[in-house]
Amino acid sequence: MAGAALSEVDGGTELSLVHHLDGTDGTDGVGEIGPGWEYYLDLLVAAREDAPAVSFDDYYPAMKPYSEALVTR
Repeated sequence: MAGAALSEVDGGTELSLVHHLDGTDGTDGVGEIGPGWEYYLDLLVAAREDAPAVSFDDYYPAMKPYSEALVTR
């Protein structure tokens, strides 16, 4: 399950993203999901700055080990 919320903070906008993972320890799929979030956020920045879109191939599978290493067990 995923969700997003926008709120005003110090005259700016804060975007909060939450993605609940399945599995007994809550980490199943983090190696696939993490690079996806990075990709979507960079697409958002590119759209905001009128920059060229990024390619998902630059994120996955290259960022899979990084995302998996962020998980605390």
